[in-house]
Amino acid sequence: MKQRLTALKAAADAARQTDAYRAEGASIRFTEDLIARMKASGLTRSSLAEKIRSSPAYVTKILRGDTNFTLDSMVKIATALNCELTIGLRPNLTSDATLRSTISYRDAAPLHSSMLNDQAQ
Repeated sequence: MKQRLTALKAAADAARQTDAYRAEGASIRFTEDLIARMKASGLTRSSLAEKIRSSPAYVTKILRGDTNFTLDSMVKIATALNCELTIGLRPNLTSDATLRSTISYRDAAPLHSSMLNDQAQ
């Protein structure tokens, strides 16, 4: 029994390292934020569909998690909800030492596009 649990844990840990697992997690977080914002603003599926120039069936598909978002669709949804889409990168925190010495990316000041242009040249 213990060997089976160890094997299951190893398989789950390996799955967590895949791009597909991480992409699904990002999609779930976006959808949860979407649902929360819709509830907070009293926006229905039909009204969201109208705002993003889509069908209520597409919105239902989004809310079920049956779609692969594009940046364009995510921006349209954010705009319809009077929100700004933010996407960022943060280091993988693989050890307690790294965790203690790394500032959360949410705590860091956002980079202005001119800073990125200076760095790229």
